[in-house]
Amino acid sequence: MAQIDFDRPMRWAANAAGRYLAEATCDSELFLQRAAALGPSAAITPFQSPGWLNAWLKLLGPSASAEPLLITVRDSFRDEIAMLLPLVIRRVCGVALVEFADLSVSDYNVPLLGPAAPSTPEAAAAAFAAALAAMPDVDVVRLCNLPLTAGGKVNPLALLASTPSSTVRNVTTLPHSWEDYLESRPRKFRKALRQHHRTLDALGGVRFRMITSPCEDTAKLFGKLDQFQRTRIAGLGKRYVLDRPAYARFYREVFSRGQAMLSVMESGDSVVAVAYSLLHRQSCTTVRLANAGAEWSRGSPGIVLASEIIRWLIDNGIEQFDLGAGGYDYKKQLGCEPQPLLVLEKALTLKGRMALSAWSTYTGGRSLVQSLTAKAS
Repeated sequence: MAQIDFDRPMRWAANAAGRYLAEATCDSELFLQRAAALGPSAAITPFQSPGWLNAWLKLLGPSASAEPLLITVRDSFRDEIAMLLPLVIRRVCGVALVEFADLSVSDYNVPLLGPAAPSTPEAAAAAFAAALAAMPDVDVVRLCNLPLTAGGKVNPLALLASTPSSTVRNVTTLPHSWEDYLESRPRKFRKALRQHHRTLDALGGVRFRMITSPCEDTAKLFGKLDQFQRTRIAGLGKRYVLDRPAYARFYREVFSRGQAMLSVMESGDSVVAVAYSLLHRQSCTTVRLANAGAEWSRGSPGIVLASEIIRWLIDNGIEQFDLGAGGYDYKKQLGCEPQPLLVLEKALTLKGRMALSAWSTYTGGRSLVQSLTAKAS
């Protein structure tokens, strides 16, 4: 990939109104220092926390030749940070594409919010214009999976987006007790959950573990998670990438930093199901969930394990459960309500307009990169 010329954006660039100033850098350490200085409330989803971004920028981004484009937007009137944008540039078929630091592992994308974060469409537009002015020469900006709100705060970029994403967010606020949770679910769900447990008991019985720090069998459990997911995805005729070396190291790095939890369902010496969840402030986001399939499928191990995660979260005072992006029916069964996600896209050159046009001709929510490459390797 051709290197991006950062000579221009290393200085501050103002938007037309002059209120917001933006600076772009490829210095990950400087950017992460600014993120840490804003405090834990700046990252309103786990996918923008400094620990997640540190692992992403160190391990995952370089594996895909993603050039960091880390933008700081300041409110010059207040002399405070408005937002930090953890973006990257990838060159695909000659198109310089700006996107969030994602590569399909970040379910939601939101800027890190500073004390001067814009909260109106007008302010968000001015702040985004400053960010665009600070960028090097690129063809298209495409920012996907933008929630309208998260953690009780407005996502400034979502105020500017009008294109719906092909997926949704799935989240629920947890009650104070497991009994209250069960009571909130339909009678049909409660009956089915009891039946699932009886089926699992008939198959030999199961036990559950919630693991929040490395242990002697951590490597084995990650291996099982990869194995289960690879088998399922391959069965659907799709590519599986999460067990590739860079991805595997990334997920293990986030876990080692104490930001993730492995949830395990076991029977005897066998692993039946594994989930990988991110713990962030008072929320839990389950981003990977897979099971051994075969005869165990009769007991719906995925739903049972997810329900046990919910039980554990309630017992530990966690307020919100999020089953990540994706429109699967079992997420609704567990009480997660679908919330819209948006896409903000802007072509900056003729080549960028052609790329967006090419993407829009594809159905089924395929990514811009997939559209341009037809079929990734």
